[in-house]
Amino acid sequence: MTKIGKHYHIFFTALFALFLSGISLAQGITVDASLTETNIFSGEGVRVDVKVSGQSINSIDRPDIPNVDGLRWLSGSTSTSQNFTYVNGRPSVSYTYGYQFIAQAPGSYTFPPLEVSVNGETYTTSELSFKVLDPKTIDTGEAERSPDIYVRLEPTKENPVVGEQVIADIVLYFKNSVEVSSYQASPGWKAEGFWKEELENRQQARTTSTIINGVRYQRAVLLQYALFPTKSGELTLSPFEVVVQIRQRNQRRDIFSFGLGQERKELSTLPVSVTISPLPELTNATFSGGVGSFSITRSINPTKAYVGESVEVVTTITGQGNIPLIIKPEYEYPETLELYNPQENSTITRANRQIGGTKIFTDILIARNEGSFEIPETKLAYFSPGQNRFQTITLSSLILEAERDPRSTTNTETELRFNVKPITGLANWVDKRDTPLSSNKWIWTLLGLPLLILGGAYGFKTYHDKMNSDTSFARSQKAKEKAFEELKNAEGETDLKTGYNHIQKALIGFIADKLNLPVAGLSIQKLTDALREKSHSTIADEAKRLLDKCDTISYAPNATIEGLESDIEKTRELIKQINKVV
Repeated sequence: MTKIGKHYHIFFTALFALFLSGISLAQGITVDASLTETNIFSGEGVRVDVKVSGQSINSIDRPDIPNVDGLRWLSGSTSTSQNFTYVNGRPSVSYTYGYQFIAQAPGSYTFPPLEVSVNGETYTTSELSFKVLDPKTIDTGEAERSPDIYVRLEPTKENPVVGEQVIADIVLYFKNSVEVSSYQASPGWKAEGFWKEELENRQQARTTSTIINGVRYQRAVLLQYALFPTKSGELTLSPFEVVVQIRQRNQRRDIFSFGLGQERKELSTLPVSVTISPLPELTNATFSGGVGSFSITRSINPTKAYVGESVEVVTTITGQGNIPLIIKPEYEYPETLELYNPQENSTITRANRQIGGTKIFTDILIARNEGSFEIPETKLAYFSPGQNRFQTITLSSLILEAERDPRSTTNTETELRFNVKPITGLANWVDKRDTPLSSNKWIWTLLGLPLLILGGAYGFKTYHDKMNSDTSFARSQKAKEKAFEELKNAEGETDLKTGYNHIQKALIGFIADKLNLPVAGLSIQKLTDALREKSHSTIADEAKRLLDKCDTISYAPNATIEGLESDIEKTRELIKQINKVV
């Protein structure tokens, strides 16, 4: 008889050994979380690394990232790395997942534990404590550390008046140990409450050396904006975000590195508050809307004209300041002078940290009677921030001599009389003889009517077929009707921005349909240049003026409902003019 007890003993011993080895493998898995920096400046980037290590890892479910107070997660910037090592002669593998965050408001915070599923089992990391520091403490020497790199928004003035130019510099600070290879500004920065103009910036930022709290930094002005406040009170400039590629200079580099070792950092400025003072009261002149330094002139051309001829009154404003926000001056004209289609042209320069240029306003007048007419003297004013007061410029009166064209025909009262005398005596009776049928006009009309109907039907069919087959022809034919429907939506609109948006859609859509251009992706300049090639410059300039006004109506300081109604009518007349020539 064979004994089997010994075999059972060996079998259970082997099974127990496998169980213990499984426990040791499970216990060999570790999950840790760490912060690349625990003292983080507001606007600075920080990375949370989750590291999973072990000798046998079959599956990993990444953790869900919660909302963390003091940090903003950049969800599209997660990184993954893998590393193999040998521990006690056994192979070990580790996976590291990096999650990028941007520090927010200063304070002390805690990063909560994360749950990671490895090989079907759940592991929990420890919570992490960190501080968000105020970048303002860098200059005062109260900062707990000096950052390697950070970015600031630095306005040149903190208490300007309404309309005064404020230069906002986007400045990058970095230590000598940091090498910045490139930067990219995030699009869509908005300066609420300001008219914004981007200045001409260099392709490559120049750096200067500076010492901040005993630490040497390189300072580089990346971008510059000219801001013009459109209202008084405390306004806040929102954070400006910049993405930079950096490398630590002490890192080893060789020709086979292929750009490895570079780090992508997303930096953000702090919001900056600016207090805007209102302009003082002006009583003895008309405010032009200008804040800066300007010269203003006015002229009339020609000074002598025939009745019915057009005369131009041109106002030229040149200087530096908020030239885009200067409004058209309104003059008192004699009743016999009719005003038609005022025009506006501007040339803006954005160099040398200054917005400047020229704005020209043209009033077209027509004299309806002969005589000598005076356009009264006018006082226009602009505010000078340097002198902190209004500067008044007196525009002299203008004289227009209007006379009748001697070449024109004059109908006098005597020429309009009819030399008719009454008929006296007996009436003469005339026998009406029969006329031939061929001389009767109605006969020929009845005979030609079928041909007219047939021709009309053929023309209608041709037109209908072309409307269905020729897209450009159909767009051109429907353009005016579509534009007028859009203008109807603007009529009676109480919200100026919405009303001018309807005007802009009507005019852009009409021009694009008439010229068979794509509506999307067209700038105002390209649209009006295309219109200028098909019509004449006066129509194109008026279209550009209206479109520019629609595009910037959110910042117009003196827009009114009456002005909206007037611009609707001007747009309607302009569409009629374009429809005639295009």
